[in-house]
Amino acid sequence: MDWSEQTAIVATCGRGCAEALKGELRALGYAPHDVSPTSVGLEGDLRDAMRLNLWLRTANRILFEVAGFEIDSADELYEAVRALSWEDWLRGDVPFHVHGVAQHETIRDPRFAVLRCKDAVADRFVAQTGARPDSTATPAGAAGVALYWKERDARIYLDTSGTPLSHRGYRLRPWAAPLRETLAAAILLECGWGRDAAEAFAGPMCGSGTLAIEAAWLAQNRAPGLARDDFAFLRLNGVAAADWRELCRAARATFVAAPRTWIAASDADPQAVACARENAERAGVDGLIRFQVCDFRDAPLPKPPGLVLMNPEYGERLGTAEDLAPLYESIGAYFKDRCQGLRVAVFTGSPALGRKIGLRPVRRTAMWNGDIECRLLEYDVYAGTRDPRLLRKHSAPQ
Repeated sequence: MDWSEQTAIVATCGRGCAEALKGELRALGYAPHDVSPTSVGLEGDLRDAMRLNLWLRTANRILFEVAGFEIDSADELYEAVRALSWEDWLRGDVPFHVHGVAQHETIRDPRFAVLRCKDAVADRFVAQTGARPDSTATPAGAAGVALYWKERDARIYLDTSGTPLSHRGYRLRPWAAPLRETLAAAILLECGWGRDAAEAFAGPMCGSGTLAIEAAWLAQNRAPGLARDDFAFLRLNGVAAADWRELCRAARATFVAAPRTWIAASDADPQAVACARENAERAGVDGLIRFQVCDFRDAPLPKPPGLVLMNPEYGERLGTAEDLAPLYESIGAYFKDRCQGLRVAVFTGSPALGRKIGLRPVRRTAMWNGDIECRLLEYDVYAGTRDPRLLRKHSAPQ
């Protein structure tokens, strides 16, 4: 296959993260378009797919389309997939992994469609080469194949990522109910953090430190793909390893090792802070983040401009809504009393608890943490008042 040919590429993401993902793609010079609530499409070649794996912070996988057809049964799926030139794309000396979704009246379990797809790939290899390649149930160390089948439309992709891109490699020790790395990055981008190099970041209730670490990587302009060396595209036939090395070299050239950005993370639990420190050390940013064990009301705050971002418990995985109401009320008081002149935001899975903050959000964004529908609530906390009547009164000549 000529890997320089333009084809459809699909970047998948968590529900609610597509707008942040489209913003990333535009910043990289692409023209993204909607595919679904959990994916964004574009056109590109395999080098583009490599670049997206290297740079995208909010994507889960980068899928490179190789075929599309109309089918009405699992048998038709098998025949269509078996007719593809897998021996030209996949290497026979490495295992391959198939995953996907199937929604068709003839399919009760999507795993059956995935199995038929896997059998078709293996049988094609046997017919063309006389040898059956190994398949594996996990993506690590394997070439990747992805199936998307809905009604009559079926599409086959090479999964160029393999292990999801959310696996950055630094969070070996998670804390209670941690945010996925890609979701944390999407939250930061939705807040607009990183646009102003002078803006500081404070993360009270830091837990495992994911928000602060992703903020530090943004401040460094660090390509998240530099932190890992396992990508499924490296196991495709005829891939130009020199292209990948050049992309990594160019990314390192724009990396800012010691940005002047003020970043802080704190938590009342010493074990949480210890966990966050360890994760930050593995991510190479422990020297950029000011860690402190303290109640959020005593957390160090920057001078404006700055963003204070909190991800408190919201009664789904930890605590109960009734027990947490006083916490949210105290968060609102903290914002009003200590965060004047700063931008503040809360990520919560409970609208009722969000209302306990007692401030009117300037922006609400729906984002999903797994299967939990959450809201990113953003506020501007101004010193003094913004009531136009009082402003006119105090500005009038005496």
